[in-house]
Parts: sequence; C-alpha cells; structure tokens
Amino acid sequence: MSELCLGCMKENDGEDICPFCNFPKDAVQSSPFLPLGTVLKNKYIVGKVLDNRSDSTRYIGYDKDKKTSVTIREFMPKGMFSRLEGSTVITVNENSTEIFSKLQEQFVSLAKNVARFDDCTALVPIYEVFDDNNTSYAVEDNEDVIPFVEYISRSGGSLEWDIARPLFMPLLSAMSKLNHENIYHFAICPANLVVTPAGKIRLTNFAIEAIRQADGVLPAQLFSGCSALEQYDKTEVLDEATDVYGFTATLFFALTGNLPADAVKRKDDSRLLMSTSVVKRLPPHVISALANGLQVEKHNRIDNFETLRAELSAAPTVQAIQEEIAKPAVMPVIDDEKEDKHKVSNFQWGAIALVVGLAIFGVLGYFWYSTNPFNGMFDQNSGATDASADVNPSDVAGEDFTYPADSPYFRIPNLLGKTFDDANAVANQSNEYQIFKEIDTEFSDTVPEGQICKQIPEQNMTVTRGNDGVTIAVVISKGAQYRALPKVDNVRKDEVSSQLEGMGFIVNSTLDYSDTVPEGSVISYVGNNKFGDKLEYGSTVTVCVSLGKKPESATTGNFVFEDPTT
Repeated sequence: MSELCLGCMKENDGEDICPFCNFPKDAVQSSPFLPLGTVLKNKYIVGKVLDNRSDSTRYIGYDKDKKTSVTIREFMPKGMFSRLEGSTVITVNENSTEIFSKLQEQFVSLAKNVARFDDCTALVPIYEVFDDNNTSYAVEDNEDVIPFVEYISRSGGSLEWDIARPLFMPLLSAMSKLNHENIYHFAICPANLVVTPAGKIRLTNFAIEAIRQADGVLPAQLFSGCSALEQYDKTEVLDEATDVYGFTATLFFALTGNLPADAVKRKDDSRLLMSTSVVKRLPPHVISALANGLQVEKHNRIDNFETLRAELSAAPTVQAIQEEIAKPAVMPVIDDEKEDKHKVSNFQWGAIALVVGLAIFGVLGYFWYSTNPFNGMFDQNSGATDASADVNPSDVAGEDFTYPADSPYFRIPNLLGKTFDDANAVANQSNEYQIFKEIDTEFSDTVPEGQICKQIPEQNMTVTRGNDGVTIAVVISKGAQYRALPKVDNVRKDEVSSQLEGMGFIVNSTLDYSDTVPEGSVISYVGNNKFGDKLEYGSTVTVCVSLGKKPESATTGNFVFEDPTT
C-alpha cells in the first residue's frame, strides 16, 4: 500500500509535503496528544488532531481492516491527567482518580448508547468503543461532508420552510428516540451539524453532560444562541426541553440566517431578531412553533420533540378552517306553500355563502392573531431589520443629524469600527435603539478583528420607530482572511507558536540540527512557506525547530529526536 498522509489519510506516495492537504511528512504531534502514527487495537492508525475540547480530543484516523478514513475520539479530561512526550499511555493525577473514573464511565456509556442507533441517518455512526492506554476511545464515521453553516451560506443565507422541513424532520425523529432513552446531546447547534453528499444533515459531537453546563468539574463548551438558559446554571436540571431549545434555535438559524441572542440576555428581553420579510414568508404555525420552542424559561417551553413535531406540522387556524368547510350542510325542511313565498334565488344563496365564508376566515384570523404565542417575542420593526423599511422621503444632510425623540423617524447611528461592548454600552444608555450581535463573524480586510464590520440597517439610514424601539444587528470582524507570515528565524519556538496561533494558524513542528540557530529556536518555515507569504486564516503552518549543533556521533538513521521545547 502507498504511504498514507497522517494529515488527511490519503495515499500520497510518501511525499514530503502532502499534495492534498499540505501536511508535512516529518511533522511532530506533541504531548498530551497521541504521537502521529500511533496504532490502536492493531487496527486504527492515529493522525493529526482535528479538534480538542475539555473532555476529549478528536483525531483523524485510518481503519486498516476496512481501508477507510475514520475519526477517533480519545477521552482526555482537562487538568486530570498527564502524558509523557512520545508516550501513548495516560497517567491520571492522584487527586483526580475518582472523578476521572466517573467521567470515563459516562464517556463510554454515552458512546455505546449512541452507537446503538446506527439506523438513524441523522446521526454520525459510531463503529467501536474500547479502552486502551489507561483511557477510552470512540471510533466514528468520517464521511466527506460540508459544515452546515457553509451549506446555509451556499443556499443564499437561509432556507425556505419547504426545504428546511425535510432536512430537519429526520433529526427531530432521531432526537425524539434518543431522548426517550434518556440520551441527550445538549449542544444542538449549526456548528455541530454537517451535510452529507446526499443532502442529509447529521448531528455530531456528542459529549458528557459535564461540559454542557456552566461551572462544572470541566470547562463548559456552550454555544451562544443555542444553549438554553438552564445550561448557564449548574443547579438547574437539563432534560429534553434543553435539547428542544437547541434544535429550535438551529432551525431558526436555518430559516432566518441568524441565531437568537444569548439565552442569558434574552432573560431580560426575550424578543427574537427576525425581519418582517422573513415573518411574511414563513407559515404562521411554524412561527408559533419557533416561539414556543425558544421560550427562555423552561417551564414555558415545549418540553418534548413530539409536541414540537405536531406544532411544526399543522396550523391550528388551517385545521379549523378545514373542519368548518368539511361540515355537512344541513337544510331545514320547508313547507311547499311557504317555499314559494319565501324562496331564495341562487344568486342570493351565493351572496350569503360568500358573506358567511368571509366571516369565518375573519373570526379565525382574529383568533390566531389575538392568541398568537409569537406575539411580542419578535421585533418585527421593518425599519430595524429590513431594507424595505419605510423611510422619510427627504434625505437628511449632516453626519451628526438626529431626529427629536418624539419624531416618528429615527436615524441609525454609525457603529462600524467600534467594539461590541463599546457600542452596546452606548445603546444601553438610550431608550431609542438596541443592538444584537450576530453569532457568525466575517472576514474583513479593512476592519480590525473584534470590531463591528457590518450593521443592519446601515449607518445613517432613516427608519420608522417601532413600538419597542429600533433593533440593529451587528457583525463582528474576524480580521483579514489572508494573513502575512511573520519572521520566525532565530525566535524561540514558544514565542513563534503563540504568535502564529494568535493570528489564527494551526502550528506543527519538525526538528533538525543547525550550526547557526540555537537549540529550541526556529530555523525556518517548512515547505513552500516563507516570511511575508499570505495564508488563509485557519491554515496549518509547520516550522522547523533547532536541536542545536549536530553531535559528532549523531546519526539520522532511526534516531528519535526529543523536542527540546516541550
């Protein structure tokens, strides 16, 4: 078999730099992670780290028996263990033995329980769960997929309900089955969904409950906009209603292109940012279901997936109209003599039927509007979120012009270039507008990272005031998408790693002797990269670290270098 790249698990004929993923052949994976090329159960080859969270680390892997790429998740609770450089075995800290064992049992139990649902196409299959190296592992499918957020972006930023419904209903069914067996996810969000080549969504990244609630024994991994209020309070109980909130928030994102505000902020203001144009194109029963599934307080929220399914599947007003139409027409028996005298023409019957029909629709429409659980939750001020907002027909001159507080018009302030905290502090002092931060960030070549690079409505636009004031959505800059590599020659490895990681790069290293560069400092970039080259944010960058001068007796045959910087 041709040699595998440990960065992507594709055969690359032993190239020094993989032509598929640019991963260097001689890269080193430092402790506490498993060394590159480690073989588990004489079957699974371990590759580079894909992601790392407080309970575990996920690697790309290769199944030698099935000859296919997999992902391997290793139980590694933060702060409770150590692993020597080059070793595979984990050593549990003496004061963490009991809690390590308890969390490991939960990790194994969750993985095995999810593996039982291999018939659910909405879940990423788990092939095997086993213990090794004093810890535990779960092996998952590694199908060629795209992130859900990217799928939404490619679809124009949001989905129509007719498209979203067949996508989400299999996931709803899967979660209903899992929750019925007391198996929960507690992190349903766009970041944990992927889309298969067949156009199906799959849920990934199940985790032990310890990292799904704040202030626990491990650092929490919560998702702003999708994590429910009870996940921010360790005294609260997490259950099916918690997963309903995450599911509904993700559906809300798919339909609107935006996530709800953070649940903690929504405790004081539960409104959801949705443009009037979106409200108009969504069926009323879907809007009601979204409102009920996103109630901030758990006791007000839909508490199970089957109820959510029912609310997403049929509109009460439509059902009522259909029932009314389906009623049989009952005609009274009329005496023949009286019939001639009081006979009503066909035209008159048609007019009466039209009036009655309009009355039925009017009453039902009023009933839905007056009892709509969505009413008051959404800021439907068209001037706040829609480009088609009513505007004052006369242009207003002057950058600093503002309308009087009693005017029906409001001029949108310029928030570009400000941090969200600074802009929000000013907004909090005003009763005329409020701002919400979009969950997604955007690259910007002109606006520094961490500052507002886009606002909706745009700055200086004149809009009509709503009953609850004007809402402004802002997007935070992620900085430039392509960033110039800094000078690294003769700089200590830890300083280089810190700088490159701060710029958004993933850093790997190789080792070599040098007559001119001190031990522990960087000799140069590896591969085609050099000082000044611009690489995309999130790219992997490999540097060569010096071992100092080469000893006279040193050979490079099967000599295993020890990284002097770790």
